[in-house]
Amino acid sequence: MSRIFLLIFAGLALCAGQAMAETLRIGVIGAGNVGGTLGTLWAKAGHSVMFSSRHPEQLGDLAKAAGPNARAGSVDEAAAWGEVIVLSVPYGAMPALAEQLKGKLDGKVVLSTSNPFSGRDGETGRKALAQGVALADRHYLPGVHLVRAFNAIGYAAMKDQSGQGKAIPVFADDAQARALGARLVHDAGFIPVLLPLARADQGLPGGPLSGAWNEAELKRQLDR
Repeated sequence: MSRIFLLIFAGLALCAGQAMAETLRIGVIGAGNVGGTLGTLWAKAGHSVMFSSRHPEQLGDLAKAAGPNARAGSVDEAAAWGEVIVLSVPYGAMPALAEQLKGKLDGKVVLSTSNPFSGRDGETGRKALAQGVALADRHYLPGVHLVRAFNAIGYAAMKDQSGQGKAIPVFADDAQARALGARLVHDAGFIPVLLPLARADQGLPGGPLSGAWNEAELKRQLDR
């Protein structure tokens, strides 16, 4: 059995063991289509979720639709309140966001769904793609337990394929990031597949691990 699939089974066992764990406080920074969809899935799974953006006054309807476990707040409030932080912002916003949150996320698990695009994100996007997205994330998010997931599956597929046995790559290196990353993927209704951050570029849109696969399809992708 390959090391990759030992990691898959370890991730599934980890999630099973955490099924009865206490709920999480999840601060979602960037409550657009992706952040809003994931936050809603987690809120409906029983976690407490705070949606946040530059305009929290516009998030009332989203929080109401997500149910009683959801609320809205500012970016700073979500960063302070959340036990785990989910970043779902355009990558071009990372320099300003990193400055705004400097030191406020230290020691927390941060799950990034944010992807750099050279056209949309300008020089910030081009630099991140050139150096590798994980290294770019490390530059903007020093001191956090970094995990990347949901990087190349559209929000409509997140809604439609939750609970349908689809596998999502979870890119992380340290134990805390792997554990919480796997749990968040599991609790959103997907099967977590644990991979090192060094492979994170493969999970970007258009990469060999992008999309939502069943386990057999993902195995074929990993074995290529």
